[in-house]
Amino acid sequence: MKNIIFLLSVVLFVSCKKEAQKEKTETTPVIEKETASKKGETVDQKENRSSSPSLKNTAALIGYYTGFFEASKYDRTKKPSYSNKITVFIDSITEKEIYGHSIVAGNDRPFRGNLSIENEIYTALVSEPGDDQYDGVFEFKFNPKLKRIKGIWVANDSKLAVSERKYELSRRIFIYNANQELVNTSEIEEEGYMGEVFSELYTVKNNAEEDFEESEYATIEGLKVNASNIELTNKDLENLYKGDLEIIRNAIYARHGYSFKNRRMRYFFDSQIDWYIPISTDVRNQLTDLEKKNIELIKRYEQHAERYYDYFGR
Repeated sequence: MKNIIFLLSVVLFVSCKKEAQKEKTETTPVIEKETASKKGETVDQKENRSSSPSLKNTAALIGYYTGFFEASKYDRTKKPSYSNKITVFIDSITEKEIYGHSIVAGNDRPFRGNLSIENEIYTALVSEPGDDQYDGVFEFKFNPKLKRIKGIWVANDSKLAVSERKYELSRRIFIYNANQELVNTSEIEEEGYMGEVFSELYTVKNNAEEDFEESEYATIEGLKVNASNIELTNKDLENLYKGDLEIIRNAIYARHGYSFKNRRMRYFFDSQIDWYIPISTDVRNQLTDLEKKNIELIKRYEQHAERYYDYFGR
């Protein structure tokens, strides 16, 4: 009986040892296969794997950036707009693509494209849809430490008045503020300006002599009026010129981030108003009841007001 028990114990021990060896034999190739895969990876594959945007903090890019969209290639005979404020929005980023849109000169255009990273600097190459005559391709670099994007835009149509633009944009945050003033009254008084004296400070030429007629003019008194936080009366408007009234009315839209198609208004707010950030092409639903009421009153005066260059014999 003891012999039988001893023999059974030996058989079980041998069987267990064989099973352990079998499991080890079956799992070993899998480990070797994974190791071989890593060893056989090329330098390019390693770089691509380590620099994939999905493995980095791409959330740092999401947001919007504002600055000047300046002509670098243009046809002067076609009366180009040399410099406009633009806001570029980075809306979302996937493992392979970047999505966003731009707002400039009253146009809101989506774009999509590729994103890569090298030495912690992101590079994007994105295209607009191409179904608009002003569509093109953006190429820009983003430095997370500086929170800026810099690059060029090239038009699909090389025959446009401006076929290439350059830009360097800074990260911005838009907050509607009804109390945003067009001019710092205390600074104006300190510098000795009087009621209706013109100043070159408020004459916009958009960097080109041929844009003179596209410029807008404003008096100091007109620039002091804020139609977003005070209910205007006839007395506030009756002695103002048409340029003043247009600026007062359009300042309401500017405070909401409206992007102007009208060149005169665009040149004025782009170059003269630091707080202005174009973020929308339609702000009608954001207007307050007070602003709507003031807009209607201002429009009635605009119909009969004189322009400055008429008054001064221009």
